[in-house]
Amino acid sequence: MSQDPLIEKLAKANGNIKKLCEFFAARNNWTVSADCKTSARDTTAAAAKLGEHLKVLIRAAGSDPKGPFDPLVETHESGIHDRARLDRFTAFLLDLDVWLVAQPGPSKDPKVIAALQEMESYVFSIVDLTGAIASEPEPPTTEAPAPVDDGAAQTAEPHGEADATTATTPEGVPLQLALDDTDQHPMVQDFQGMNELTEECKKLVDEYLAAWKLEYSYYNRKRLLERILRWINSAPEGHVLVIKMKTVEEPIQPYPSYISREVLAGNPPAKDP
Repeated sequence: MSQDPLIEKLAKANGNIKKLCEFFAARNNWTVSADCKTSARDTTAAAAKLGEHLKVLIRAAGSDPKGPFDPLVETHESGIHDRARLDRFTAFLLDLDVWLVAQPGPSKDPKVIAALQEMESYVFSIVDLTGAIASEPEPPTTEAPAPVDDGAAQTAEPHGEADATTATTPEGVPLQLALDDTDQHPMVQDFQGMNELTEECKKLVDEYLAAWKLEYSYYNRKRLLERILRWINSAPEGHVLVIKMKTVEEPIQPYPSYISREVLAGNPPAKDP
């Protein structure tokens, strides 16, 4: 039986998935309202579920996934994601997953395998992009952490009581990691036309994870570093990325927040009289 109808349907689905990936990439600095966070997580979960099924099909066919798609899109101005639209995206991903699972397989047709690999690469990026949206970054804090001597990225403990995310922090473990991208101590660089983290930044991240006794596979570490790159590039003007650990539930995982560079340096803004 010819696979042409399946290839055509996969090609159409890939066109829609690519548009969805580019939609989120162009809005990677957008936020979600309080009533939209669950919808954002649902979108991530639906994409992750679809991605896992795609990996199973690709490997059953004797091939390997291609890795993430890197959409080249123009970034939109800051905005807020709409819950209804995220819910529609989630429904689309779930419906596509149901259709995909219902297909007889695995297929050995090279065109089908190539289409599945293409779809997985788009979905891989959607999981990463929507995961960053759903990670609930904190607004810039007004509390002053330990002063920074030279503006270099370093770990620092905040003053005052720890919030709920650090309530179970092991003794002696750094509560947070500040990554201040400056000309003197760059955290991001352009190398052969690619925007990437510097080796110093990667080392700081690895040391922070090691202090928490977190071990990442090559694949998961690569994904985390890609997210950190976006977090640094998305930092509001005059603010620094501060990575903290979410410990209220398992597994423990890092999440982004931002702090004013002046506050990080120990110079909180003057209060009104």
